[in-house]
Amino acid sequence: MKKKSDRFENHLRDSDEDPLDAYIDKVVHSPSQSYNNQHSGNQFGKIVLAVAILIGGYYMVSGIGSWTFSASPIDAITSTVSEAQPSQDLLNRMGAKMEEMGYAGLTDDDLRSLRSDGVTATYVSNVRSLGFTDLTLEDARRLASSDASSSFMAMMMELGYDLSVDGFVQLRDARVTAYYTSNVHDLGYRDVTPDQLIRMQKIGVSIDLIEQLQQERGEDVSLKEIIRYRISNQ
Repeated sequence: MKKKSDRFENHLRDSDEDPLDAYIDKVVHSPSQSYNNQHSGNQFGKIVLAVAILIGGYYMVSGIGSWTFSASPIDAITSTVSEAQPSQDLLNRMGAKMEEMGYAGLTDDDLRSLRSDGVTATYVSNVRSLGFTDLTLEDARRLASSDASSSFMAMMMELGYDLSVDGFVQLRDARVTAYYTSNVHDLGYRDVTPDQLIRMQKIGVSIDLIEQLQQERGEDVSLKEIIRYRISNQ
């Protein structure tokens, strides 16, 4: 078996041609190539026929009942996209609610823009109910864009964080959650600051790591030690 293997390796060394290239060249120029080309042509023809049948089926289904046909399937796609837009009734109700809260003069385009950024009348109302009665629409956009939900803000306030709009935006930009913060508190660090939460989240200080270091060094291990440990072991 070894002699056969040696002969094969010697053949590779004596030849200037890459055996893989030789194999590919053999396949490409084999007699079956004409068949493959013909087969590929047939496959392409079948695909074209299938597409034609699908389009024809669309026209037939769309014409049932009214016997009227749309210009092309693209019209149906455009119609579907249009239906995803907020209705005029929804815009009217949103505009009325926003005006009640003091945001007057908003056009339909303004309302659509707000909604596309995640700002709805309900969202604004919920944030204002947390004490942000002077909330600007720009602040609302920033909060929504950072995924700072009104429930997140309420839970963080319940945990003792009376923050500004900027403070909540910074927390969410760092992906700090109320769940993470609550777990840190449960481990004994109730005085953890927003800056510490942001830093801990950015460098990947997990709840598991805190528990591990508490077991190794005692429950009184400080957050500074934990942060320093994480940085030195990245």
